Amino acid sequence: MSSGPGSRLRILYRHYGGDNTKPRPGYYSKMLALTSLLRAADALDTAPELVYINDQVRPGPILSLMEATGEVVPVRGGSDSRSYRAMLEREAARSAPADQFLWFSEDDYLYRPDALRHLAAGAATLTDVDYLTMYGSRALDTEASGRRVVRRTVTGAAGDPAAVPIGDVEWYHAVSTTSTFGTRLGTLREDLRLLNLCAVSGGSWDHTTALAIAGFLPFTGAQLRADLLPGRSVPLAEWPRTIMRGGVRLAVTARSLRRPSHRRRLFAVDPELISHMESEQPGSRPEPSARTAATDWAAIAEATSAWAEERGISVDQQVTS
Repeated sequence: MSSGPGSRLRILYRHYGGDNTKPRPGYYSKMLALTSLLRAADALDTAPELVYINDQVRPGPILSLMEATGEVVPVRGGSDSRSYRAMLEREAARSAPADQFLWFSEDDYLYRPDALRHLAAGAATLTDVDYLTMYGSRALDTEASGRRVVRRTVTGAAGDPAAVPIGDVEWYHAVSTTSTFGTRLGTLREDLRLLNLCAVSGGSWDHTTALAIAGFLPFTGAQLRADLLPGRSVPLAEWPRTIMRGGVRLAVTARSLRRPSHRRRLFAVDPELISHMESEQPGSRPEPSARTAATDWAAIAEATSAWAEERGISVDQQVTS
């Protein structure tokens, strides 16, 4: 892309027309999330392809802004997993070069204004890396990990001799991320069946996905036995659903036993360039590295609001209804 190097970036922004009850920072809104993405896109040398994957989105300011800035694709998802799978299926079937880099984004992230420029540079430089993320500071201990993941004792790129500096950020081998990530179209096509299978495995299926595509075992034997052989702790009426989930998880586990040539690498960036706008709960994530913690996300939110207001956009709109 000429936004830095490489080809034109294609962004798939998956938006749900309602909201949930997760604890959020005071500045949170879905309009803020969207305008922060547009602000980051505005900093690119070449405008990206913006595609909005919309589930249950009613007419309103957010939809109007999407229609003015990109292609709007309605989907009948009804759940996070369904809309995610519909998006992946649509992209994998699209006629385009296999090396096109795709960025899949959920609708509750706050972007630094330089986030997409760094992503473009990372995608152009790290051509042997399969997946990139701009969120998450769980670092993989590549020497200690076998079929089970071993995390490094420090988070982010700190002290990692294999970290790759690009500009003023560093990219490092990460364990996991959410459903906001980047990959090339060819990789998506090759991994599509496993990605779809992971998405119906229940629980934290995004974490399951990251482990399975990298060739790590996503479930323990105890977890599989608990699903496949439910005991008295599971009501009898729940047995069919529990056993079915266990069957899916067993299939995911079997598919995670990939040949070394098919084990994917996920790299994250330090500092984080986007923030998942959820209020942190004690113990929910490892302590971030000093560089990751350096970003003042409240200040980013304030600056994004000002940028939006200059363009006649109010970020106070929480949902599209």
